[in-house]
Amino acid sequence: MDKIKKILLFRIPMSICNLRCHYCYLGQRDSSFEGIQPEMKYTPEQVGYALRRERIGGTTYANFCADGETLLVKDIDKYVRAVVEQGHYAEVVTNLTVFSVLDKFLAWPKDLLERVEFKCSFHYLELKAKNKLALFAENVRKIIESGSSANVEITPSDELIPYIDEVKAFSMKHFGALPHLTIARDDRTSDIAYLTKLPIDEYDKVWGGFNSDFWSFKKTIFGKYQNGFCYAGKWSIYIDLCTGDATKCYSGGNLKNVFSNPDEPFPETAIGKCPIAHCYNGHALLSLGLIPKLNNVYYGNIRDRQVTGNVFRNRNTWLNPKLKAFFNTKLEESNPTLTPFEMVGHKISLVTDRVRGNAAGIKYRLKKLSGSK
Repeated sequence: MDKIKKILLFRIPMSICNLRCHYCYLGQRDSSFEGIQPEMKYTPEQVGYALRRERIGGTTYANFCADGETLLVKDIDKYVRAVVEQGHYAEVVTNLTVFSVLDKFLAWPKDLLERVEFKCSFHYLELKAKNKLALFAENVRKIIESGSSANVEITPSDELIPYIDEVKAFSMKHFGALPHLTIARDDRTSDIAYLTKLPIDEYDKVWGGFNSDFWSFKKTIFGKYQNGFCYAGKWSIYIDLCTGDATKCYSGGNLKNVFSNPDEPFPETAIGKCPIAHCYNGHALLSLGLIPKLNNVYYGNIRDRQVTGNVFRNRNTWLNPKLKAFFNTKLEESNPTLTPFEMVGHKISLVTDRVRGNAAGIKYRLKKLSGSK
């Protein structure tokens, strides 16, 4: 059975979108509708070679997510395939309305498709307004019946509350289960508040009827600072798919460019202590084990749903067994952890590097001021 060695988080700075959801801060930007594609510095073949298992040391979970609709990124199917062909597993975040691109994915050989999961963002009100609910449901069916995996996820917004019974009925009919719930953040607040006008106990009561383990886990980590030793940067990496530039995590910490010198060792330096107050995408990062022994939650379990009725041919779960088994492994199963002594040395090294970096920056600025080279 494949076990996870590393997490690859791909940033795709492309904000083109065909929906304009009321709770999406990106959707409120006019730039999201200018139709500008990012420039890809490296080909799919170059990306695949740079991410081969021999270089990384094992099998990865690779997440692909654009600022806008991921399937509108030019040649995204080729980039994902280049990674999956290396033996890795991929999760593609999509609103599932770009059927022409989805069909390119679903034409892949089954041995590749079974290592891909589509995180299907169920934007119910937008889909209903644009008369695309049936298209969304049909695409979920096609994904699952192709042998791939789908996870239907909805944002519990205040505006959706009057439609809850309607959403539940539609979901049971077309997905065989209720959608999982995510949590919308109010990025206008400094304390990472829930994006709701409801008191939190009422908010929980309204949405608790979806019985989403995914939502339940996210609530345990939402707005909570993680003070355990985090291996982000060593067991995971945040990569700009367009340029190859990489950081340790969403919170920063520069690493080398991953694609420019593909025969060099893969860059990895643990972040140690998280510098931010909230683990973005902690539902994946913390359930896959970036902080060892933190919990007994498994990513495959909180992504999956048992299907009621004969909604899909030959499957009664959203995730296929092979992908779920991989998602239910932990990073510490494939990676050695640091000893307490090594952790202390790691912290000293990070501080030293930071001081050296600051000193080099000061020296450079003084040279510029003096006019010397």
